[in-house]
Amino acid sequence: MTQDIGQTVREAVEQAKGEAAQALREAQQELRNAQREVRDAQQEVRNAQQEVRNARTADQRSEANDDLRDAQEQLRDAENELRQAQGQARYTPMVGVPSDLSRSGIPAGAMDIAIGFCITLVVIIVGWPISRALGRRIERRGASQAVEPAVTERLQRIEQAVEAVAIEVERISESQRYLAKIQAR
Repeated sequence: MTQDIGQTVREAVEQAKGEAAQALREAQQELRNAQREVRDAQQEVRNAQQEVRNARTADQRSEANDDLRDAQEQLRDAENELRQAQGQARYTPMVGVPSDLSRSGIPAGAMDIAIGFCITLVVIIVGWPISRALGRRIERRGASQAVEPAVTERLQRIEQAVEAVAIEVERISESQRYLAKIQAR
């Protein structure tokens, strides 16, 4: 029974596809005809413009201008028909299975999301240890550049000398304040 239904559905789909293809061919033929009419109308406009340029008398110019207006009107009509034919040729009815569903029934967008998720996982799994290793390497490089003991001793002596100078400057400023206080009395 399901095979009969499946066969009936397939036949209906094939028939609909055939009808859609036929309608598309007819629309494309109308489009070609409309394009041909536009080209012919454009040629008539060019011929009428040439007649206007070649006209010598006022009557000839008047007649040529009338022909030109008629040719331009035909061109507008042909262009309108061309637009309509283009609209019909673009329309293709959806027949059968929607295009976003694959044979497995999974939408294409879901597959893209799943693939992106898997790639992200791989990047995280591989990238995490690599980033940790690089961080440790940078840390070790900073630690390996330790200061030599002689330089350390010299820096300690400079630090003590700076502290001694600071104490002496403090004593001098204290004595100046005292003297200023005595002079002010």
